[in-house]
Amino acid sequence: MSALDTIQTHALPHVLDEARRTAAAGPIDLGVLDGVALFDVSDHDRLVVTGRDRVRFLHAMLSNDVKTLAPGEGRWLTFNDIRGKTVADVRLFAVDDDRKTGSLLALLEPGAAAPFVEGLDKYLISEKVYFEPPTNTALWLVAGAGATACLKQAGAPVPDAGLYRHKEGLLGGVPMRVLRVEGASGDDYALWMAEADVPTALAALGDLPRPGREVLDAARISRGRPRHGIDFHADHIPLEAGLSNLAISFTKGCYIGQEVICRVDSMGEPKRRLVRLDLSGVEAAPAPGTELLDGSRVVGFTTSAFLGTDGPHAFAYVKKKRNAPGTELSLGEDGPVVRVGAPVGRLSSQDL
Repeated sequence: MSALDTIQTHALPHVLDEARRTAAAGPIDLGVLDGVALFDVSDHDRLVVTGRDRVRFLHAMLSNDVKTLAPGEGRWLTFNDIRGKTVADVRLFAVDDDRKTGSLLALLEPGAAAPFVEGLDKYLISEKVYFEPPTNTALWLVAGAGATACLKQAGAPVPDAGLYRHKEGLLGGVPMRVLRVEGASGDDYALWMAEADVPTALAALGDLPRPGREVLDAARISRGRPRHGIDFHADHIPLEAGLSNLAISFTKGCYIGQEVICRVDSMGEPKRRLVRLDLSGVEAAPAPGTELLDGSRVVGFTTSAFLGTDGPHAFAYVKKKRNAPGTELSLGEDGPVVRVGAPVGRLSSQDL
């Protein structure tokens, strides 16, 4: 199966389409994020998780620690199959720790909720755990260096410092939950609210610029953050995308796929690694699935990419023996020479 066939088979369709649009866009200027900008991200899947066994069950299923989450905290986790391959990744937020009446909120990539719930359902026997998509809700992202000041000035609830912290309150008199997420700048805020309240809430924020989603996608590539559905999916274990320090706990105990993930980690390197590419001298961003060759041998392929004002940027998977920084490869058959850059991920989640 070719690299392009693999991506088309395993990637999330909506995420793949967005990645293609970002790669094909003209030069993307990220300068708007020096201030503050607003993005509609309501296409992301959302779930409310309830039931008395929700914490215990998810702790046993997912790659990161769920039991230690206190109300107002959140965490990045993956759900994997028995081979360690990534079914979905999820940002999980603890709302209320009451065993019977409390809940968790789950934020996923567009189209990821169905395989996430279907996969978990296979392991539900007598546990009381319920996954419900919230009705008539919206999700907007306030992003950029000025996001915190903007929310404070508008009187919105601002969570304590720390990624995935969240807080409930009012903005413009309407209720919402504000969640710290990676977004574009690393300190951005998702506003989870009723769909009917969106006009009132946004009016309270003032007249903020609303750039296209390609700006948001380009910003996370620039920051080195992999995205589920394009940079890793059902063909990858999360270690290949550099998630070992971001979404995986090696001390929490058993979870689905743990044996494979821990074995690969103990070996030091997976068989391929998601890396940045040095595209100096290249004029355009490569489309997802563009092959990387060492002579006549295919050793990798691109995933996310964008053309910035300083040139193109891209992520790519490259096989272990050819992914050392500085290694020269051809971008496509008879294409320009590019160089392998630093691995993607591996940072603390607080650095994103």
